Amino acid sequence: MQRVPFCVVTVLILSCCLAFSLFASPQAFAGVVKAQHDLRVATVLAIPSHQDHELTTDHLPLVLDSGDEVGHPFDKRVDIANDLRRIYTGPIEVKGSDLCLLMIGAGTMLLMDEDIYDMINSGPKSPEDRQISGIVTELGNSLSALAICGLISTRDRETAYLAANAVAYSGIACLTLKAAFGRARPWQGEGPHSFAGPRINDAYSSMPSGHTATAFALATVLANRYPKYKHLFYACASVIALSRVYVNAHWPSDVLAGAAVGVWSANHVMRNSSILEIRW
Repeated sequence: MQRVPFCVVTVLILSCCLAFSLFASPQAFAGVVKAQHDLRVATVLAIPSHQDHELTTDHLPLVLDSGDEVGHPFDKRVDIANDLRRIYTGPIEVKGSDLCLLMIGAGTMLLMDEDIYDMINSGPKSPEDRQISGIVTELGNSLSALAICGLISTRDRETAYLAANAVAYSGIACLTLKAAFGRARPWQGEGPHSFAGPRINDAYSSMPSGHTATAFALATVLANRYPKYKHLFYACASVIALSRVYVNAHWPSDVLAGAAVGVWSANHVMRNSSILEIRW
């Protein structure tokens, strides 16, 4: 079989991840949502009053407050503990159309996993290539993503809060699915169709890609909050996804599944969080 040039395979995978993300990542805040929380005396996030009646990208800063009486009809405060409870215990919702798209895409890629993996990793890799790919792939590490959230918090606390929770939620989802599938990693040498079943073992935790899920969870929140730059955010996440195959850590279908988990996790967090429920 004649090998497809590496650049062609790269463009195909990046396009696949980007297209899936843009298709499966609608705006989480399409309309006005009435707050339904029991606001009591607690440590809260207070959003100063604002005169505009529409949410814009000029986000309102969050201010920590404690000990004051909460409950006035015009109070713009959200109980953090209650908000986190809503996020992590909220009902799990999966759209049938998104699930169908994922199954078709992952199933098709599963059949071509080995060929695509060989195309990406064929030929010698220079020390520079290994070094760059090692740096890029670690940007999908949860600690790196949370560090980025910390930087974002200096300018936009709402976005940082949502992004950090999206990263955490995607991590929990990935750990659960990894243990359930028990798929052998490429460096195990067992091929792309080796699923050992439920187990906790890094050698059998290939699907889905956690780094990819983290990157797409962060990208989805940023794309939702700053839609002008959404293509840039998803492109960066797709490069991280590709690097996971390049460093022999995952099969191509693993990164597609990881991208799906990341997008879904971010939308779940934004849908269940109360931080942006109050419209002005």
